[in-house]
Amino acid sequence: MWQIIGAGAIGCLWAANLKRSGQNVHLITRKAIANPVLHYQDLQQNKYRFNISSGQQLLNNKDPILVCVKATQVKQAILNQLPYIGENQMIILMHNGMGCAEQVQALLPYNPIICTATANASLVNAPLNIQQTGLGMTYLGAYNRPIAIANSLTSRLNNALDNTYWVENIEQKLWLKLIINICINPLTAIYQINNGKLQAPQYQQQIIKMCEEAIKVAQAEGIKFEQQTLFKLINDVINATAENFSSMNRDIFYQRNTENEYINGYLLEKARDYNINTPTIAALYQQIKERENTIADNEKQR
Repeated sequence: MWQIIGAGAIGCLWAANLKRSGQNVHLITRKAIANPVLHYQDLQQNKYRFNISSGQQLLNNKDPILVCVKATQVKQAILNQLPYIGENQMIILMHNGMGCAEQVQALLPYNPIICTATANASLVNAPLNIQQTGLGMTYLGAYNRPIAIANSLTSRLNNALDNTYWVENIEQKLWLKLIINICINPLTAIYQINNGKLQAPQYQQQIIKMCEEAIKVAQAEGIKFEQQTLFKLINDVINATAENFSSMNRDIFYQRNTENEYINGYLLEKARDYNINTPTIAALYQQIKERENTIADNEKQR
């Protein structure tokens, strides 16, 4: 059985495809759901309905836990389930940004922690009602210790969503996704545009600058990227997801907190450690921060 914390876009995407492949799933939600039915539409517009096990806590302290909440919610989600997590229970983190694995390890120092970088995407139409909007690679790798059942674990996930791989150097994949998010999310959130609009020259110039800044920080961390290759990869993602709205775009649109601290904020913290100047990334971070402050002020006035 898979135990999935989070019934959002990614949690439901994995839950639906694991169920479709014949695997058992238990979905952990913030609120109790009576007679939960998961509605799923795949990329070919095929529609499915899955009766699904759900509750507000883990069913057992043995089966792997997929943590599919936003980076801002990971620590609290683990704290909520802490009494029910076994000492050797596997924790698999699936979120944008970086920095959560350190938080989880501080809470669960003896548990194996797996980090992931995925390009799969879905859109939430309503609670427990999603449609897949993107199919891509998913990479898993050990954060804190070797995983004896890595191949078996990866195979089971790959049966649900193709192109799922285990890698020994997950840091490289995490940094690549981080930089892609840095170059796409804030711009699409600030200007409230879909990903495809980033092909315009004014945004491409900013993306080039962000690439240059991010590469310097990554290199200081021992992660190497070639600038032209990285720039092409970012634009490949922009083209492949042209009609999609980034998660940060949707958060600003719906007046929610974003993962800014775990995306731009994470890189800026590393840049300060190495005394590296990152003015373009810092400016976008600040603009998102200002929008979040406005959202918070509006909430207080309601």
